[in-house]
Amino acid sequence: MKIKQVKKVFQNPTRGSLLVSEPFLEDINFRRSVVIIAEHTDFGAVGFILNKPLDMLTGEIAPDLLQYEFPVFHGGPLEPNSLHFIHKYGDDIPGSMEILPNIYWGGDISYVSNLIETGKAGVNDFRFFLGYSGWEPDQIKEEVEEKSWWVAVADELIIFDDDMENMWGNVVKLLGEDFAPMANSPEDLSWN
Repeated sequence: MKIKQVKKVFQNPTRGSLLVSEPFLEDINFRRSVVIIAEHTDFGAVGFILNKPLDMLTGEIAPDLLQYEFPVFHGGPLEPNSLHFIHKYGDDIPGSMEILPNIYWGGDISYVSNLIETGKAGVNDFRFFLGYSGWEPDQIKEEVEEKSWWVAVADELIIFDDDMENMWGNVVKLLGEDFAPMANSPEDLSWN
C-alpha cells in the first residue's frame, strides 16, 4: 500500500478563521478541538474552543448576570475565571466586535436577556466560554507551519453547531479529500 503524503500549505489564520487541531495533538486542552479566532493582530491572537462543553450553566458561574441559562464551554486555558460570549447580534449589543459577518464577540452583556425576552434572539444564538485561548505574535503561524493546527473557513453553521461530539471530524472533512480519512482516526493510535 502506498502512503499518500499530504503537502497542503495552509494560509495564515486571521480573525474569523478556524483552527483545527491535528488528530494526535498532545496538549490535552486542544486535543481534537475546533477554535474560532476572535481577534488576530500584530500583538497576538485570541480564540475560543467551540467543541468542549462544560457541565455547567451560566447561572452557576454568575447567578445574577443573566435571566436565562446558557451552556458554558471551555474557551481555553487562559484566564479560566473569565466569561466571554459569541453571538449574532452586533448591532443590538453595544461594544461587540465583529469576527465574521453576523458573528460577534462580547459587548454589553446586559442586552442579552432583553433580546431573548423580546423574541429577537434565541438561547442558541449565543455561545458562552470560560477562559480563552491565546497566542503570542507569530505563535499561531509557527504552530500552523509545524502542522499542529490546520486552518479552515468558519461560518455560522459551524460556530453554532450543537453536535459537539462530531464537530472536529465534520470540520476535518471540509478540509478536502486528503484530510477526510483522518476525521475517523482513533484518538489513540494503539486502538488501530
